[in-house]
Amino acid sequence: MKVNLRNRFLIFAALALALFVVLFVQLIQLMLVNGKEYAAMSGALKKREIAISGARGSILDRNGLPLAYDEKSYNVQFYRDPNCNTETDRAYYTSVIIDTINIIERNGGKVIDSFVIKHNENTDEYYFDWGIQNVENQQSRETNWRKNMYVGDKRTPEQIYLYLREKYQIPPEMGYDEAVKVLSVWQESQLNSWVAYKPVTIAYNVNMQTVAEIETHKAELTGMSIEDSTVRVYPRGSLAAHEIGYLGKVSDPDTLAEYQAKGYEVDDLVGVEGIEESMEALLTGNSALRQGKETVEVDNMAVVQNVLSSTQPTQGYNVMLTLDSAMQKVVEDSLAKNVPAIHDAQVQEFNLNPDKNGDGKGDYTGLDINKVKLAVSGAAVVLNVHTGEVLAMGSYPSFDLNQFVGGISDEAYKALNEDPAKPLFNNAISSRSTPGSIFKMVTGLAALMEGEKDPSKGTTLTERIDGEGQYVVNEDAVAAGAKPQGPWCWKKSGCATAHSQQTIVEGLEHSCNYYFCELADRLGIDLLDKWSDKFGLTSSTGIELPNEAIGMVGSQKLLFDANKPIDKQSTFLPILVMKTGQYSIVNMINEYAKSIDTTFDQTLVEEAAKEIVYLLGINWKADAQDANVLKDENGVSMGDHVRQILSDKLGIPTKKSGALMRRITQDGLSQLQWSRTMTVTSGMGQAITQLTPIAVARYIAALVNGGTVYQTHIVDKVVAQDGTVVIDKQPEVFDTLDASAEYLDAIKRGMKKVVAGEDGTATDYFTQKNFPDEYLDKIGGKTGTAEVSECDLENNSWFVCFAPYDDPEIAIVCYVPNGWKGGYSTWIAQDILLYYFHQQEIVAQQTIPDAGSLVYQSPSSTESPEKTDNAAQ
Repeated sequence: MKVNLRNRFLIFAALALALFVVLFVQLIQLMLVNGKEYAAMSGALKKREIAISGARGSILDRNGLPLAYDEKSYNVQFYRDPNCNTETDRAYYTSVIIDTINIIERNGGKVIDSFVIKHNENTDEYYFDWGIQNVENQQSRETNWRKNMYVGDKRTPEQIYLYLREKYQIPPEMGYDEAVKVLSVWQESQLNSWVAYKPVTIAYNVNMQTVAEIETHKAELTGMSIEDSTVRVYPRGSLAAHEIGYLGKVSDPDTLAEYQAKGYEVDDLVGVEGIEESMEALLTGNSALRQGKETVEVDNMAVVQNVLSSTQPTQGYNVMLTLDSAMQKVVEDSLAKNVPAIHDAQVQEFNLNPDKNGDGKGDYTGLDINKVKLAVSGAAVVLNVHTGEVLAMGSYPSFDLNQFVGGISDEAYKALNEDPAKPLFNNAISSRSTPGSIFKMVTGLAALMEGEKDPSKGTTLTERIDGEGQYVVNEDAVAAGAKPQGPWCWKKSGCATAHSQQTIVEGLEHSCNYYFCELADRLGIDLLDKWSDKFGLTSSTGIELPNEAIGMVGSQKLLFDANKPIDKQSTFLPILVMKTGQYSIVNMINEYAKSIDTTFDQTLVEEAAKEIVYLLGINWKADAQDANVLKDENGVSMGDHVRQILSDKLGIPTKKSGALMRRITQDGLSQLQWSRTMTVTSGMGQAITQLTPIAVARYIAALVNGGTVYQTHIVDKVVAQDGTVVIDKQPEVFDTLDASAEYLDAIKRGMKKVVAGEDGTATDYFTQKNFPDEYLDKIGGKTGTAEVSECDLENNSWFVCFAPYDDPEIAIVCYVPNGWKGGYSTWIAQDILLYYFHQQEIVAQQTIPDAGSLVYQSPSSTESPEKTDNAAQ
């Protein structure tokens, strides 16, 4: 037995010895025979071609003052050797990442925070945040992200977060806020693994202390390196923020693909909003057209060891704007001062709660001040009337562009985005709202021009019209005993006396609603539309900025177009009338159902309401015997069509639906049918008329420059780095009014009386602010108070003006949504006008007269001032 055990032991020992000999021989071969080969492979350099981006071009004002430029900076980059992917490797890299983050943050820098799984501390919920609204794109990004991160399609966000913590060996004591910084670095590395030789940027624009520490500890911080780069600088902070725009990464996959096709890298910054966006192709140094190339040799850690050849990149072009920084600051400072002041005046008025109607009740009884829309935002535009150049364009509130440099935090962006005053929104070009009386010059000039062709369609310079308070649109019904219907003049009491015998000049001075309702009634909506189009109020102004809204005036198609889906209409009114408004057709049907103690399937109710609304696509004609009854070509009334739909869809007997039918047609469909009332109220800037401040500025400029409607522009020229002018913007004509100087002069005289006339609607506002008389004589203007609800505090406030009166150079538009009274917007205009006139005086003092002019005096002249004056006389 012992012999057998010993034999077995000897056999096992012999096998072990043989195996050891084999391994030893292999080791010798690796060390002695193939050692040099493997050493050479590990130290071999690989040739790579690297694209080098040029610096981004600068944005300058009209005087060459920088508004945005690039300056040299340093970024921290991380490269993970794709061959090092074991659990031990990942743990090591995580420790390196943590150490690097500590260095960056200790020196005041910040690390990227791009990890897409967020945590709500209040609900302890984990969720994806892709930073985009489109649901389809969100789903597509999640699918791709899961695939690239190798987390499958079954795990929840919380499970993925915990799994990745474990996978990348993140210390268990590290909380979420710190862990996501590490995960952000791993995420970027993993998502960019398809270009394994390229490092990812984990911190932008770090300071020199950070650079020094990382370079000093380079041996321990495997994979970390410093990259020379540039950072965008906005030296004026919030000045012209909406016009300049800012930079950001592309998040939309389709848009990213478009940029990559042009040579951009995945993490390149592109223009977002403003000139940064609209002039991206000219400003950028990231496109293939401007990139340089370097052929380099890199080691196994992707560190460049040798540069074999190099082609320098080209810097982006500089863009010079038409803005004057000094005037821009005046505009923005005035908005920031006066919008809150208007708000305070509204609160004071609300608290006083006056009884203006004399009905024994306060105007605001039953209202909650916190639910009343008061002034919180505004805009102002200053335009060169002879070129269409934007000299200043302010939108309040604004924001500091430098918040976006290096990436804005989620908290800061959320605060901006959720602010009810919408600081990221450009009110000057993107806000479209009811203009009120500033539209009356359109109606006035249109009536003068059309009156030449057909006196019944307009007026003359000498015709005088008496204001009568209410402009009645149902005369025949009133004669039969009905209650008068139609808009009132703002001066309800005493209109007939105060607004009597008005020409176009007095009509503008008084801003008499009755006068302009009469002109609009004669013109009709088609001619009013025609002249609105000629003034460019319903077209793009050509401004080189993204997201310009387009104004609209009025027509049946704008009110409701039967050829468009309900959610694609020009206004929200059709959807309100159909189902979402308080007095919608859906609500009318449901109230009827409640009255007969029944319910209807809501899907069928909405189908019936939609079919009823689209009856308006029929070509209706008034019945010969009763003009109030509309019939189709077969003689079937609109009411009968409504009854039939109610019967077919909901089973309501036609004999029992009379009251419901009348309510639907009179209170519902009538809102979507263009009427005489809508035409006359359009003439005074109400109804569905909505305009943008930039379009209004163009319209005012055309009135006072002789009748030329220019395209507006905010870009003056584009200049290459060697000084070559690539683009030189010239004035571009959109249309001409072809109006006589006599007509335009009458409009100007009316606008002059608005600010300086005894009954001018703006006179008191200028007087209260002690606006200098010598300047008041040099301007013309028009107030606009536009009703947007039943509460007058919510009215839109507008003021437009031009200067100097005799030879206009600038047009100014001031707009405060929910600003109560048009006169309050004069406060903003007065600040701008004072600056303008003071600058004129400075320029006049600095200008040397031409030799030979009456005011020129030779330096060698010895004549006394008295003699010179006598000679001049």
